[in-house]
Amino acid sequence: MLPLSLYLISFIICFDRDAWYVRTVWYPFLAIGIAALIYVLKQDYADQSVSLVNEVTAYSAVLFGLCMVSHGEMVRNRPSTDHLTLFYLYVALGGALGGVLVNLVAPHVFNGYWELHLVVVAVGFAAVVSLFLDKGSLTRPLTRPLPSFSRWAFSFVAAAGLAFASQQLWLHKQDQGYGSLESKRGFFGVLHAYEQDVGTKDHYRALYYGRIRHGDQYRYSKFRNIATAYYGQGSGVSFAIRLHPQRLAGAPMNVGAIGLGVGTIASYGQAEDEYTFYEINPDVEYMANRYFSYLGESKADINVVIGDGRTSLAKQLSTEGSKQFDVLVLDAFNGDAIPVHLLTEEAFVLYWQHLKSDGVLALHITNRHLDLTDVVRQLALKIAKQVLHIENLGGRRTSPNEWVIMTSNSEFLDIIEDKKVAKTWLHDPKPIFWSDDFSNLFDIIK
Repeated sequence: MLPLSLYLISFIICFDRDAWYVRTVWYPFLAIGIAALIYVLKQDYADQSVSLVNEVTAYSAVLFGLCMVSHGEMVRNRPSTDHLTLFYLYVALGGALGGVLVNLVAPHVFNGYWELHLVVVAVGFAAVVSLFLDKGSLTRPLTRPLPSFSRWAFSFVAAAGLAFASQQLWLHKQDQGYGSLESKRGFFGVLHAYEQDVGTKDHYRALYYGRIRHGDQYRYSKFRNIATAYYGQGSGVSFAIRLHPQRLAGAPMNVGAIGLGVGTIASYGQAEDEYTFYEINPDVEYMANRYFSYLGESKADINVVIGDGRTSLAKQLSTEGSKQFDVLVLDAFNGDAIPVHLLTEEAFVLYWQHLKSDGVLALHITNRHLDLTDVVRQLALKIAKQVLHIENLGGRRTSPNEWVIMTSNSEFLDIIEDKKVAKTWLHDPKPIFWSDDFSNLFDIIK
């Protein structure tokens, strides 16, 4: 809604009155926005945390600046009333061609989201061309000579756009030079598979979804089946599986997971275990099988169901009955993106219909900008389950991670208490409750 709103507001401002669009205001505004965006992206590539507010502000400023300059220059150069019909036809044609470029051409031509870089450069050059072809004033009527400082200001905007695009292209080339195996752009985003330290014991491969790592794996045979990233020995999912009474008794386990990644969780599988992964993006399954071996080398019987996890579970419940999972893992969050429909009361009722009465629900809630703990705790209270909070600082080839374990399994709770791996809640849960009818992300911003 926000990008569309900014676009429409700029359109209304520029077409309402000529005086609203002043080059000496909007060109420097665009330059500042581009500079802020470069800073945000630089921090992102350096794995430095940037607040959600700063990210939204930077992207919104660039978008609004681009729209104001584009619409403003278009209005300044509109023809006389005798040719307005043709003018608006060109405006509509431009919008249609833009839609074709973004939705049909770009996904097949680019392996990343390069439309932003191209637009910044295109608008910068178009602005300079418009500037030097226009010998009049900054505002209508075109009578006064254009101040020279304005020409420099506008040229700076174009230079900033080029700097932005050049930096991103350089970073992309740098990524390619650091062992990029394959990039795939699809409906759900961009996947990158990399490998590092080839020929050494530290040789590993990693899968990124945008700039978020979704799993990695050592290639050296001795470390090949070690769980890494967010799923190492100190993670919540590790405790949920390894310390489950079913596992400690040596009995086969039935494990479900919403979200595949590179299939790291499959490394915990033992003979006669059954692991079912629910993955909405078929490209993820392709990457996991092509460049990683967790699925293929797992001792467990592995099944991958392509489709939305909640929808797939609901369909299985109606056609096959309960899966009777010992452990169900919820790990479908793409970085900062939260599929809210997986965190509602209705969704959790469905999860427990597929879990055994003594089952364990493990939720991966690591997030830079959002705190999901209160949402989960309130849902646990609603369905009368106990929740445990497990944090791990990470280590060698493991990332800092945060998990919430939900269960009513008293035997499992006793084991966890003895191991002293669960963290004490620092505060009572906030009154945040999500259902299919209501949810609010603003309540959980850190």
